[in-house]
Amino acid sequence: MIEKEEVIKQPEIKGDLIVTLNQMGYMFPRPEKFIQHFIDFSAKQPDPVLDIGAAYGVATIPALEKGAHVVATDMDERHLAILKSKVPPPLLSHLELKIGKMPSDLDFPENHFGAILASRILHFVDPNLIKECLFLIHKWLKPAGKFFYIGGTPYLGTYRNFLPQYEKNKQQGREWPGWIENMKDYVAPEQTAYLPPFINLIDEEILKKIMKEAGFKIEEMDYIPFGEAHSKDMRLDGREHLGAIAVKV
Repeated sequence: MIEKEEVIKQPEIKGDLIVTLNQMGYMFPRPEKFIQHFIDFSAKQPDPVLDIGAAYGVATIPALEKGAHVVATDMDERHLAILKSKVPPPLLSHLELKIGKMPSDLDFPENHFGAILASRILHFVDPNLIKECLFLIHKWLKPAGKFFYIGGTPYLGTYRNFLPQYEKNKQQGREWPGWIENMKDYVAPEQTAYLPPFINLIDEEILKKIMKEAGFKIEEMDYIPFGEAHSKDMRLDGREHLGAIAVKV
């Protein structure tokens, strides 16, 4: 996989965002708080760590540089090719690349990883499959291993037109009140060009519930505010994204 040398298409950069090549959102160019926690924790692990949806390596490359052995996955082989091209040659022996998406394409041994990161990936999973994803992540982690999560919330400015419907869905007791089946119903065309047609926005209450159901003990959970580095359209009220660290017990 990704063995032959070829010209690699480089991603488009929009402000402080690096666009994915398959219209599955963006990667931020620098590690944020919860990604940095994953990097620092991974450096101490004798076991391999897993970066699900690694994109261009914002977490993978710093973790490798700190001494971790990283398995990096992505749906798009082109992303992994770009990631590999950016890894210093002496570190390639500590990197394993796998193409595939959660939960259908990836399979790892039970109790295998010391840490797992899923950053801005699970909100692009069909809600009927999210719980399966969390159970798999729990299964793949070693006891006392940690799961690091970042995901979009209904309070991301991109989805401000959806907020009234989200609040209505919450009042009606829907299991997944943040499910948007057709992004174009709520999001401006210039933004949907870089997004899939659907998204499942998850708030703190729902994330706590499904993590506990999967067998995790939550160590830390907090909203991630967007600041001046992010476009005005993406900012809302400081709850734009949600991060968490959970331990396998």
